[in-house]
Amino acid sequence: MAEVYITAQELLKALQEISPKFSSQDLIALEEFIDSDPDDEWELKEGKDYRIVIQATGKREYTASGAYTIARCLEARQKPGFWARIKELVLHTKRKVRRAFINKKILDNCSSLVKRRSHFWISRADLVSILGTNSQTLTRMLDKAQQMQSPLIQGQDYEDFADGSGIYFSLGGIYKISQVFGKSLTQKNRREWCEEVGNTIQPQVNDIVDTIKNRENEIERAMRYVREKRDKKTCQVTKTKQDKINGLKLAVHHLYSRNAYPAIASNHANLITISCDVHDQFHQDYMGGTNKPCTIDDFIDFVQRYYPDNTSLVNQLTSWRVSLNNPQPIDLSKPPHVLYLPASRLTG
Repeated sequence: MAEVYITAQELLKALQEISPKFSSQDLIALEEFIDSDPDDEWELKEGKDYRIVIQATGKREYTASGAYTIARCLEARQKPGFWARIKELVLHTKRKVRRAFINKKILDNCSSLVKRRSHFWISRADLVSILGTNSQTLTRMLDKAQQMQSPLIQGQDYEDFADGSGIYFSLGGIYKISQVFGKSLTQKNRREWCEEVGNTIQPQVNDIVDTIKNRENEIERAMRYVREKRDKKTCQVTKTKQDKINGLKLAVHHLYSRNAYPAIASNHANLITISCDVHDQFHQDYMGGTNKPCTIDDFIDFVQRYYPDNTSLVNQLTSWRVSLNNPQPIDLSKPPHVLYLPASRLTG
């Protein structure tokens, strides 16, 4: 895990809990005192105990060793209590930083996330990555878990859904497994990491699910705006407007397909209103199927070939193409990032 740094403001706030009158000028004076005599017992080394974050002012951020040095010096010059408070601050900061790294690890390694029978489940392969372990160690820990007072229960803590995707673990099951790791590993930092996974995974999965739902809602809002406000319920290819007489059915087409270019799925320049007949003609007849990824260039070629009189649309599409800045597709042969999973997969 990366070095933990404590800002000058955080350090000052912690010191003021012991000595409310301790000011920022007192902290500066203390640093000057520590730096004044290179031969005394007090020392703050740049790179080891602190780093300069603003060269113009010399503003510092402290490592744990730097914060401890300041606390020890204050204890010697003033009164006890600083050391315990700073130790608590360092441990709290370390825990927050570790949680941030674990949350990122979960975010980048849970593309298997799925909701079934009111529980969220994650595959064994993803769990191995999140715990930072290997398959053999996980197997050994699962054996230990079955000998614990609260063993893993099939259907509740783990499940084979018989669809060829292997064993999945519920968030409750992952908590139990993380506790076994915490009791069994020899390295302290590894024990703390694995135990924290159990405490962190439920709130992190809740945040991920909320983000996915918000993304889906944002796409729906963008499609509704384009169809009703920008394109005024008019097919931009045939220029036919939907009304009570013609019963025209409209679709909002993703110029760069939604699955291959999820990052721009709600971008208005990536959306266009067309009739369902034109939509089917493009996907089925021109592209050869709705599952095939498409780009704005495909649609420009389609319009030029089948609707050559609509030159204004080609000009507009070319303008949007420039504004979309040549997006790159995701690798459809690999599992999508969890944030690009369909919301329906997490609401079952």
